[in-house]
Amino acid sequence: MKPTNKLLVLALLAGAFAPRGTLAQTAQAESARAVQASNPLKEFGDLVAGRWMSEIVFAVDLPGLGKKGDKVTGFDTWRWAVDGALLENNWLLGATSGRVTAWWDASAGQIMALEVDSGGGWAQGPIVKQRAKWVWSRAGAFTDGRRVEFLGSYSVEDNGQTLIHAGTAILEGARNEYRDVYRRVGK
Repeated sequence: MKPTNKLLVLALLAGAFAPRGTLAQTAQAESARAVQASNPLKEFGDLVAGRWMSEIVFAVDLPGLGKKGDKVTGFDTWRWAVDGALLENNWLLGATSGRVTAWWDASAGQIMALEVDSGGGWAQGPIVKQRAKWVWSRAGAFTDGRRVEFLGSYSVEDNGQTLIHAGTAILEGARNEYRDVYRRVGK
């Protein structure tokens, strides 16, 4: 074996049997804890976790889902997954369904969310706390290829029994306001 290969093997073996918790690893773990301390996902998740019911009026035509003005009953279930690293919302809205997943993106310093629905649409973007509201924006597309942007907020009233989801769906330059009210039906 060449001398350089022997040194490489020895270095690898030394690393394999080295004590755990080197200075670099300790600093990295402390840094990760500092980021986790500023992670607001738990606060948001604890606020919305549970089962909710609503009566919703579609603000825009949603291909595969419904027409503007359609009134439908909705059911949302927010729950923790992946040992608390992921928040999931499975929803039913009339004859349609979808899922939102939200996670803490430490590199961006914000909660990120991705939503996909049974009509083939999707949207993604950040959720940020601003005073007593959780403000979010998502951009995506409908199954027919049209781009859509959603700007909105979540706020909670009545000691956590009412969730207000209000905002704007922006489609082909037109702003369509909505305000959906959810009532808690289970924790």
